[in-house]
Amino acid sequence: MQPDPLPPVSLAHRLNLRRAALYYAGLGWPVVPVAPPDAAVARPGKQPLVRDWPTAASTSPQQIQAWWERWPDANIGIVTGRRSGLGILDLDVDKGGAASLAALESRVGCLPGTVTVMTGSGGAHLYYRHPGIPLLSAADVHGPGLDVRGDGGLVVAPPSRHPCGHRYAWVGDVRGMRRETLADYLADWPAGQLTPPQRSSPPLTSSSSPPAASPPAGLRASSGIPEAHREARADAILRGLYEQISTRPRGQRTRTLYWAGC
Repeated sequence: MQPDPLPPVSLAHRLNLRRAALYYAGLGWPVVPVAPPDAAVARPGKQPLVRDWPTAASTSPQQIQAWWERWPDANIGIVTGRRSGLGILDLDVDKGGAASLAALESRVGCLPGTVTVMTGSGGAHLYYRHPGIPLLSAADVHGPGLDVRGDGGLVVAPPSRHPCGHRYAWVGDVRGMRRETLADYLADWPAGQLTPPQRSSPPLTSSSSPPAASPPAGLRASSGIPEAHREARADAILRGLYEQISTRPRGQRTRTLYWAGC
């Protein structure tokens, strides 16, 4: 049986995609257009639409405008690694990422609170600063379903749509949360090693002040994670989901629960 077709993309969503891409570029994060979730490509919703995308990704408003004129329904990809200054933990719940994250934090302690994206499939992208030294993109490096998106990597960003029909969304205000460095947690670990280097007090380096400009409507989250928390990140993700559900109108809660499990 063929899956139900995705609903048509509204003009408002198209405008939000373009505005969001320009906003990310303004943060210094190179972006690239990604195939929409209903595209006839090998990886709908995640496949870049331009060749040599690690190099082609841009922060130029003119280039971004041209891309979204050509592909108005395109999802947004952010290039990770040294170019953007981002190192991202990608948690895939379906592959055991929550358990791997819990195991990771039982060894290194709670990771610093940071900007988080709930993916359309119910996983999470944890945004951290790039350590400034090589940080390779790799799968399952700290347990099944827990990947690193570093140099040469890409993440799909809000308000892009997942093939299941639901959007990527920020947990908390993208302006009000810090991006911490992950250098002391990831940079010098061999692939697959879960024993961290011994440090008495890992430094937490904040980024510069968050941008003053208000993010586009598609980037405004309905809930947040308290900045002071130091509980396990898996619990924080679940709490963020609970807050999103509890703040939705009653008629939308079932749809939100479906989004989380899609």
